[in-house]
Amino acid sequence: MSRKTVFPLLSLLALCACAAARLDVIQVGPWFPARSWKDVAVYRSREEVRVPWGAIGIIHGPHVSAETGDRELEKMKLQARKQAAAMGADGVIVTVDSAVSGPDMGVYQEPEVFVSALAVKYVTEDSTPTAR
Repeated sequence: MSRKTVFPLLSLLALCACAAARLDVIQVGPWFPARSWKDVAVYRSREEVRVPWGAIGIIHGPHVSAETGDRELEKMKLQARKQAAAMGADGVIVTVDSAVSGPDMGVYQEPEVFVSALAVKYVTEDSTPTAR
């Protein structure tokens, strides 16, 4: 391959890598058989969940521009729902949080936001009783 074809190809690959931002997933409870992402309820806060539940996973997205990142945020919200489905979650609590910006020696820093989600499993009557 010549330099004229390698540089545009590498540039395109770099842009694709940015477009497909990966979410960080942390397991905090047992995972269950995967389910369809369409069956995972989406909540905006803990208070919206009206049944007893336990957390099974924490999901965080990368920081994006607060001014221009709406499209990326919507993609990450869907990605979080799909990640929760892969864990076997019944629901996912998805919020958009502001990234803390520090004093960068007087340099203007564009405001950033990120997706934060909590995959939850509903507590049922069939659950294992707690130890005494």
